[in-house]
Amino acid sequence: MITTILPIFLVILVGFIFAKKEKFTNEAEQLINSYVLNIALPALLFLSIAQANIKELLRYDFLISTLSGIFVAYILGIILAFIIKVKSPQSSLVGMASCYGTTGYMGIPLVIIAFGTISAVPAAIATILHNIPAIMTVIITYGVMNQKNEKKVTTFDIIKSAFLITLKNPLTLSVLAGMLFTIFNIALPKILITFSSFLGSAAGPTALFALGLGLAKLNIYEHLSVNKLLKIFPVVFIKIIIQSLVTFLVGYYIFNMSLDDVYFKTAIIMAALPVGAGVYVFANKYNYYKEESSIAIIMSLIITLLTLTYILDIFQ
Repeated sequence: MITTILPIFLVILVGFIFAKKEKFTNEAEQLINSYVLNIALPALLFLSIAQANIKELLRYDFLISTLSGIFVAYILGIILAFIIKVKSPQSSLVGMASCYGTTGYMGIPLVIIAFGTISAVPAAIATILHNIPAIMTVIITYGVMNQKNEKKVTTFDIIKSAFLITLKNPLTLSVLAGMLFTIFNIALPKILITFSSFLGSAAGPTALFALGLGLAKLNIYEHLSVNKLLKIFPVVFIKIIIQSLVTFLVGYYIFNMSLDDVYFKTAIIMAALPVGAGVYVFANKYNYYKEESSIAIIMSLIITLLTLTYILDIFQ
């Protein structure tokens, strides 16, 4: 299955090389990322969910298996942070790096190429499941810990703010909008199907190219050292191996999901993705774990070239 994985990484590499050669401005990169995040991916997710059957959205075996992998990976990340003496709220960033993958930019294109458009629905659901818990946890953790400095801010206000931030995410909104059509059995107008399909078809390659652009801006070489690599490897191991393994064990042994089930295959692939660039965004926002997260993203990306190929070979 290297023939499936390699084109994915080549598109990322093209974006990386292009950014290095052309010296992309921040404005140009933001424009491409904005198109992917606000238009292309939401169009793809909306169309997939809106055309789905209500039963496809309520696969509790898929939901619990996915969330189990995320939960265990996050907790192990927190334990690791405690071991290396990282206190809260900074420990939440280590936990996020341990469970937050590149689901939107890489996961969705990958599973659609590997398993076909039938995987778009579980991929869309998995994207939301992988995004919301990790993002909300980091925001709430930092909010609660900083509550002493903001006497007027209550815990309820912090949770409300975190909820609204994740709810306003275009990916979340697109899935919720699609669910309305599915739940109330509303037929999609043909013009809306064509429109969404036309925009969504650009989501995969554009997202991968944008991921390459983002990776080109990460200054990791000057921070590389044996000590840092040894410190970061456990996070990458948890993210790639442990999370996918827990997802597999829960789905296969507890819910008896079949290896031929596209929901099961999608859950495993989404769990086995490299560390997401969103970790670096939050690390930069809170001014902690920036160097480590950038190295973890690159390291995990290189490792998954092999691990994802192996997993897809098993499914074949």
